[in-house]
Amino acid sequence: MIPRSAIPIGSLLSGCLLGGLLFLGEVEAHEGPEHEIEELSERLMREGDRADLLLERAIEYRVLGRWAEAARDLQRAVRLTPTDGLLLRELAQIELQRGRVSEALTWVGQALQLPGQLPAERAAVLMIRSQCRVAAGAWTKALEDCSEALHHDPQRVSAYLERSALQRRLRRHRERISGLEEGIRQTGAGLLVAERVEALLDDGQWTRALEAIEPELNAARLQGTWKLRRARALQGLARRTEADQDLRSALEEIESRMPAVVREPSLLMDRGRARELLGQTEAAIQDYRAAAECGGGDEALQAVQRLQGRASSPWGGLRRAPR
Repeated sequence: MIPRSAIPIGSLLSGCLLGGLLFLGEVEAHEGPEHEIEELSERLMREGDRADLLLERAIEYRVLGRWAEAARDLQRAVRLTPTDGLLLRELAQIELQRGRVSEALTWVGQALQLPGQLPAERAAVLMIRSQCRVAAGAWTKALEDCSEALHHDPQRVSAYLERSALQRRLRRHRERISGLEEGIRQTGAGLLVAERVEALLDDGQWTRALEAIEPELNAARLQGTWKLRRARALQGLARRTEADQDLRSALEEIESRMPAVVREPSLLMDRGRARELLGQTEAAIQDYRAAAECGGGDEALQAVQRLQGRASSPWGGLRRAPR
């Protein structure tokens, strides 16, 4: 995502010299998206349509969740510069966010036909197409897009994670583990280390998972999530007493970190997992349900459905939170 219009370095330095507080107060008074939209609209009225200004305003509209207006500005920008890959990618993402998958795929197709793309740019377009195909339920083709994107940009950590999620959904566990190990070799990303452990657990490779968990647990400042993973491995090895100790310890830590007012989906998911593994099914369902309602996504929804033994959402009115 392109950042909002930056304050010129020279102005920042001058402001600091003249008085930091005055400068910061002025910036704070003018930094809201509504004000940015007003300024950009005035410039467009004075200067006529310009792709860069339309893009900036579209980004501000997106911040406010005004998807239709963002899409309209991006369409105007694309008409001005139809070979701008960034505009096409932004427009495709906005249309996908609006649930207009066919329209998003149209812009993706146009972006993929642009000559002279850098590998990272092509990878970014392929990942948008993968997300479109996920939205359409075409998981295998979405997986192919992830793999092709990583061929172009092997440093893209998010693509390894999205590919792993698809492989999990398709139950391709060994392929998933191998792909994550390659990602770790390429990037060294800690997120991929954790995802590999999850993949080992999902494949029932309890001993290998336990071996991978121990050094991470020893190095972790907050150990609750890693203790949950170790508990899964210990349960798989029929070491129930040790697993329960980990689960109770993890639950205590998670409870201590749980905000009093704002619901945090990752903590709710962790608490739900701990309760599920302890056999507290109803309490786990409540946590998964709360996580789904505040941004926990498909994983939370699937957890509720799994525990309730249904194939469809068990409560009325719940909608997936926007990404």
